[in-house]
Amino acid sequence: MKTIKLNLGCGQRRIPGFTGVDNNPNATAAQVTHNLESFPYPFEDNSVDEILMDHILEHLESPINILIELYRICKDEAQITLKSPHFSCNWLHPGHKSGISTMLFGYFDRSTSDFYGDCRFKVNSIKLRWLRPGGPHGKVVRALGAVVDLFANLHPGFCQRVWCYWVGGFEEIEFVVTVQKAKTNQK
Repeated sequence: MKTIKLNLGCGQRRIPGFTGVDNNPNATAAQVTHNLESFPYPFEDNSVDEILMDHILEHLESPINILIELYRICKDEAQITLKSPHFSCNWLHPGHKSGISTMLFGYFDRSTSDFYGDCRFKVNSIKLRWLRPGGPHGKVVRALGAVVDLFANLHPGFCQRVWCYWVGGFEEIEFVVTVQKAKTNQK
């Protein structure tokens, strides 16, 4: 069976082994042209092994609906890596429509009164980054960023709730999650 890996919102960035998907027909890395706000995506149920979304989700209207659609197309145990600006630094870009917090996948927890979709995601890691990797920052600022990241990632939820604005916000939050379909019907 063929392994399917998707780079959703790929733009000009081609990643070996991944199928690029973008709504821009001029995106040179896109093998599939599709608007990620148009459902369903052109992939079969339970067909995708891995998804990468690198600074795309914040440009879309409904992150919850996007995650429900990713769940539909993913196989059980598929991995999703999602990178986005943290809400504390999100509104610098005029094209951002959604703020993303450490609680993003908490809205799929059936034990809460405010859950969405019949989806289960196992959150493997959440990381806050004061500076987005590859940015135009000097050595001293990158070293300072490493210290800020160290303390922020001791407890990302506490950082988000109490002190993220003290350092000017975080340019990136990264989630690595696993789709859990075999457990969907269990309570």
